[in-house]
Amino acid sequence: MEQKSETQPDQQIIDEVLNLFKSGKLGKAKIKIENYIKKFPKSFVLFNILGAVCSGQDELEVAIKHHKKSVEINPDYAEGYNNLGIAFQRLGLFEEAVKNYKKTLKLKPDFSLAYNNLGVVLKSLNKLDEALLISKKAIELDPKFADAHNNIGAILQDLGNYEEAYKFYKKAIKLKSSYSEAYFNLGILLKKLGKIEECIENFQKAVTVNQKNNRAYSNYLFNLNYLTKYDDNYYIEEAKKFGLSLKKIDDQLCIPYKYTVNPKKLTVGFVSADLRNHPVGYYLIDTLKYLKKKNIKLIAYHNSTETDDLTEKLKKHFDIWYNIEDKNDLKVINLIRENGIHILFDMSGHTKKNRLPIFINKPAPIQVTWIGYNATTGLKEIDYIIGDQYVTPLENKNQFTENILQLPNIWSCLSKPAFEIKKENSSPALQNGFITFGSFNNLSKINDNVIDIWSEILKRVKDSKLFLKAKQLDNLEMVESIRKKFQKNGISTEKIITEGRSKTREEMLKKYNQIDIALDPFPYSGVTTSFESVWMGVPLLTIKGNNFYSRIGVSINKNLGMDDWIANNEKDYSTKILKLTSDFNQLSQTRKCLINKVDSSTLFDSSLFADNFNKILWKIWEKFTTK
Repeated sequence: MEQKSETQPDQQIIDEVLNLFKSGKLGKAKIKIENYIKKFPKSFVLFNILGAVCSGQDELEVAIKHHKKSVEINPDYAEGYNNLGIAFQRLGLFEEAVKNYKKTLKLKPDFSLAYNNLGVVLKSLNKLDEALLISKKAIELDPKFADAHNNIGAILQDLGNYEEAYKFYKKAIKLKSSYSEAYFNLGILLKKLGKIEECIENFQKAVTVNQKNNRAYSNYLFNLNYLTKYDDNYYIEEAKKFGLSLKKIDDQLCIPYKYTVNPKKLTVGFVSADLRNHPVGYYLIDTLKYLKKKNIKLIAYHNSTETDDLTEKLKKHFDIWYNIEDKNDLKVINLIRENGIHILFDMSGHTKKNRLPIFINKPAPIQVTWIGYNATTGLKEIDYIIGDQYVTPLENKNQFTENILQLPNIWSCLSKPAFEIKKENSSPALQNGFITFGSFNNLSKINDNVIDIWSEILKRVKDSKLFLKAKQLDNLEMVESIRKKFQKNGISTEKIITEGRSKTREEMLKKYNQIDIALDPFPYSGVTTSFESVWMGVPLLTIKGNNFYSRIGVSINKNLGMDDWIANNEKDYSTKILKLTSDFNQLSQTRKCLINKVDSSTLFDSSLFADNFNKILWKIWEKFTTK
């Protein structure tokens, strides 16, 4: 915007600082603007650009101050309100963002960018119908606005209209072939549709056009685990490339370590976005309760503003709790070092909202990955991965960039539910007269090969049915898709029971009372679903694979002494099921024994697990200090 008043800089100055900003030279831009503002203290444009620079440096509170100054000087400055909305949005202050976007559009009704921004924030507020209307206004004003097409795709996806969402993502990519975020979103959609190979292909494209898209890179690696023909060697090489792609922050910007070498208490940090009603929360809640009684100080670095009742319970077990979602990597690194952390845990791996880039700078002297992701991160800076003798046998050490730490018994311990729940002592088959198999796993794990094997089982076990329960099955398109896959194998729809997400965990667990046998998918085994299945007395048939994810069922069954329920291969899996279902009374007896066994099992003994966990932490610290 050209400014010709003596109190305003000329366009040459504006262009100069804008060019610095657009080329990513934020430090230089900031210095220049601050100097110009001394000369032109009434320049609303300079204050607006300074706010954008501060946003680029993740100084969002400071950015808001500058944008507010901009619109205070010129209350009719639409661009200032738009940027103020962006800063509020990034801070998670969505209602404030909405107010500023609406103010922008009142001043400038043809501002397509502001319509798109408003659509994005309305989506975040789950006002999907309103978000869709607003976002469509953006493409009415600018039909070639790729960002708006991408945003509409994301809204339609949340509304469950996958077919239309797909079209909008493809249109966004057609308009902008280097659009990393659209490839990423398309990858997410294709995963929901069970098209894993295409999903991986789009995550790869997202990374190819933007090497800094860490979310896409992590999703690419994560989804490799779903492939029917999973290749351990390929995965670790790709994971190593990710580790090498992360840019280390200049050590001079990081404060020195502040840990004590001979502590009375170890200070242990946990970095996670899932300290809530989430599997990570379910594993941690009781372990932390007992761990807190040891000589350990517990600090949480929660990378999410999403909280619930379990979050509040978890908070009570931590000595200190930080929310780090709005903090950049440098701030988090320095916070961890200031806290004097001895051992830092990554609890996300390549899952959603991970903060793996902070681990590159070694904010703690010892770094460990555990429970959030059951494969290598690819980061040589992470020293250890926690497993056990079954999921991470030492002969598999070449599958990890981390060193293997084997806990006794089991690598993780699921906390017992805080609520009472009735378990059926007898198998449903005794009353039904037929076997009901079940899987409550993410549908992405149920690949075509799994469907082929399960179809064969349904044919061979007379009158049997399969109960599938997953959040994707809330969507009718997905229900139809999964049924068609079984129909192709000659399995009638009457034999496939489908159900979406339950309102509560308690309601979901009760559904296991309808199942005789849990079928573990492969090569990506169930994790929490498998723990929950055996807790409810439903025996788990699993296949022994060759990596962490494909051996989880093995570890669970070994800890229960249920070796007969571990198959060596797919043929053995099909053969075993005939024997295990031949006698309903014997199957019911197995269920009763399992219900009696699990309560005192190592799988759910958080006190014993915390003892072993504590010992291993002190062991690796002692090893570190005696190097």
